[in-house]
Amino acid sequence: MALFNVFEEIELEHTHAMITSRVKSIIGPMEIVFPSQYGKLYTLEARALNIDLHPEELLDSEMLDEKVVRHVITLSACAEKAIVAIEAEDKVALHAVLVEAKALRDEIEALRKIVYEDALTKSYNRKWFEDLYLDPTGTALRAEGTIAIIDLNRFKEINDTFGHVVGDKVLTHVANKLKEIDGEVIRYGGDEFLVVFPPQITPDSVEEKIEAMLQRCNQKVFRINGQSFKVSFSYGITVFRPGSDLEAVIETADRKMYQQKRYRKMAS
Repeated sequence: MALFNVFEEIELEHTHAMITSRVKSIIGPMEIVFPSQYGKLYTLEARALNIDLHPEELLDSEMLDEKVVRHVITLSACAEKAIVAIEAEDKVALHAVLVEAKALRDEIEALRKIVYEDALTKSYNRKWFEDLYLDPTGTALRAEGTIAIIDLNRFKEINDTFGHVVGDKVLTHVANKLKEIDGEVIRYGGDEFLVVFPPQITPDSVEEKIEAMLQRCNQKVFRINGQSFKVSFSYGITVFRPGSDLEAVIETADRKMYQQKRYRKMAS
């Protein structure tokens, strides 16, 4: 199994290198390339190869570093221009700096969305969660709150029966519903979501919110080619504190989620 994973990773790296090479050849003649263009070009090239890229894979580290360096250089230049303009009391120059700074801010925000947003569900992605909530070691949480792990029931069956387009609509539907319950929604992988709540919201309140949302979700009937189905999910909830080990927190929530999944399967 480990050997298979190694070959799979090598093949994935080769594929990304090939897509990167194609995209670089396209953007080479362009004078300015915005982050959103990277994402669109990567997506198009990936689709041509029948590859489903995760949003954080749309930019490789080399391209991302180049973009960040260019932004830092531009920001430094803006600061220098502003200092000169202020000392000279040059309103025209200050206005030009303001326009340039606003354009830079918009591009940085676009870059941030590419890096931190799940392209399908428009929720946060795993990288956002890890960058915001983990300490420099990358293993411990640096805040407190309550975390819920959400796993869709029978999602593979839905995908196999109705296709990935329908599966994508189901994921988007669930993500939108989760966004209604006052937590930060992260697509953690596949059909699995995390919802992080601040410490002011108690675990009991979190459970009430998720149960109410689950009932609303169950009211949605998907009808495809004369067939219909409803969407449900199982969840596990646990609290975390500064210094809590992420793996242990996820395992605790995961265990509760699978206990609930087995219980509901037996009850159905």
